[in-house]
Amino acid sequence: MASAKGKAPAEKGEVPKNLHRPEGRFYEAKYPEADDLVLVQVKRIAEMGAYVSLLEYENIEGMILHSELSKRRIRSIAKLVKVGRTEVAMVVRTDEEKGYIDLSKRRVALEDVPGKEAAFAKAKAVHGIMRHVASLNDINVEKLCMCVAWPLQKKYENAHEAFRKHINDEIDIWKDPELNFDALDDDEKPKVEKIKADIEIDLRRRLIAQELRLRAKIEVACSEYEGIDAVKAALLAGQDASHENAAVKITLIAHPLFLIVTKCVDKELGVKTIDEAMKLIEDSITSKGGTFVAKSRPEVVGADEKDGPDSDSDSEGSKSNASSGDRSDMGDLDVDMDAFKKQTDDKVEKGGEGGDDSD
Repeated sequence: MASAKGKAPAEKGEVPKNLHRPEGRFYEAKYPEADDLVLVQVKRIAEMGAYVSLLEYENIEGMILHSELSKRRIRSIAKLVKVGRTEVAMVVRTDEEKGYIDLSKRRVALEDVPGKEAAFAKAKAVHGIMRHVASLNDINVEKLCMCVAWPLQKKYENAHEAFRKHINDEIDIWKDPELNFDALDDDEKPKVEKIKADIEIDLRRRLIAQELRLRAKIEVACSEYEGIDAVKAALLAGQDASHENAAVKITLIAHPLFLIVTKCVDKELGVKTIDEAMKLIEDSITSKGGTFVAKSRPEVVGADEKDGPDSDSDSEGSKSNASSGDRSDMGDLDVDMDAFKKQTDDKVEKGGEGGDDSD
C-alpha cells in the first residue's frame, strides 16, 4: 500500500527565535499512534488520495488513500473531500523514521466524531495559551509545554481539565510536583514567576470568558398518522448530537417553529453540533412522511438574547400562541404534550395566523 512521506519539522537552530516561532505540537508524542483519531486539514487532492496536514502534530503531512476515503464506491474524490476542509481521520500506520503517516476516513465511526472534535477544541485552547505565554516571554513553546501542559496531560484526563479545576480553585497546579521548569535555559529561569502570572491571566481570559451561544431556527411538522409523536421522535433524535462540551437544547416557539441552541467555547464545534442535530431531525421526520425546513443557519447570539417566543421576530402569532406556560424545553425531554398539541390545533384552526411561520 502506498504511503505519504511526512514533512519533518525543519531545523530552526539557525533562525533567531525572536523572528520565528513554530506552531508547535499539542502533545508530547511527536507522532500519533495507530488507531488514534486526529484532526486533519485537506491540503491537496491527487489521483491516489488526499494529502492532509495533522493539525495537532505541527502540521506534519499525512495521506488518506483513495481506498480509505469511503466505504462506498468512489466516483469522484472531489465530492468526498475538499481542499481546506477539516476532517476527523484514523491513523492506519506511522513510520516515524521515514515520516510516513497513512490515514483513513472510512474507518472513523460517526459517533466518535463529536468527541474527537471536543477533545481537539480543548487541546487547541491549551496550546493557544502555551503559545501566547511563550511569545510574551520569548521562550520556545515546546519548552513551556514540557514544563506545564504535557505533565498535566499525563496526570489528568487532559490539561484543559486540570486548568479548569485550577481556575475553579479545586486544585493548585503550581503545587503539583509533576510541574517543573527544568527544561528552561538558565537565563530563562528568572522568568518563571512572570510565566505563571501570564498563564493565570490567559486561563481566566480564554477558559472562562469565551463561552459562545449559538442557535438556529427550524420548522418540523408531520400531518401523517404519527403526527405529534413523529415530531417528538425527530426532536429526540436531534438530541443525539449532544456531547459533553456542546449540549443541544431544543425549544418550542410555536408549532411548527423550534429553536436549536447550544453553548460551547469553540464556534466551529458549536456550528457542527447544530448542523448534526438538524440533519438527524430532518432524517427522522422525513422518514415518517413529515417536513423539515431550516429557517436559519447556526449563528452566534448574544448572552442577553432570549430563546423564547420573543426571539422570533417573523411571527406575531408566535408571541400570542406560545406563552411561558406553553413553551416546551426539549433539553431534558420534559415535553408538555398537551401544550404542544394545543398549539398544533390552534395552528390548524387559525389557518396559519402565525404569518411566515406557517406555509
